[in-house]
Amino acid sequence: MNPLIQLNRQLQYLFIAVLLACFAIPAMGERDKTPNHKEIIINSIRQVLCASEQVDLRGELKLKFEDREIFGIRQFGPVDVKLEKGFSGACPSTEETCLVGIGKTTGRRYVASKRIETRGLETHELNGLGVGTVKLRFRVTGNPNPPPQGDPTPGNIVRFKLLYTVSYKFSNNKVTFFKATPDICCRGSGCY
Repeated sequence: MNPLIQLNRQLQYLFIAVLLACFAIPAMGERDKTPNHKEIIINSIRQVLCASEQVDLRGELKLKFEDREIFGIRQFGPVDVKLEKGFSGACPSTEETCLVGIGKTTGRRYVASKRIETRGLETHELNGLGVGTVKLRFRVTGNPNPPPQGDPTPGNIVRFKLLYTVSYKFSNNKVTFFKATPDICCRGSGCY
């Protein structure tokens, strides 16, 4: 066997591996690795009882954590919460709502307000180690399908709130643990 031919094949395989690795880097680098930037993927809730159907929810909330002063008290928590992505990708910057779901039975389009409310920020810190909780809430509306598209409940607008209880740990103003627990609040029930 000729060693020059063998070396040439090894270079070809190496070149292919390097080429594939270069394509993989941008895909892996899409997520923000900054410790104080976190994402909440909206796709873990399927059955929406107040909508009387399964709703294919999709989207992404982006959170940025910083140390800030609220009513004279320094707290470390989310200072910027945005609905960045919806059902079809990036939310339009020119609109106040974003498509976040499609009803599996009715085909209704569910849109969410891009205005995210934060409530109940609580932090406790001891010797540079801290824990915090905060509640996030945004409104989702499902309007009836326009004619001639069919709708089992024409004229009935479905409204609910998508809630997240965010728990986090931090050290030296850097998030070290992050968890978001989802919930749905239908109109008429005791929501915060």
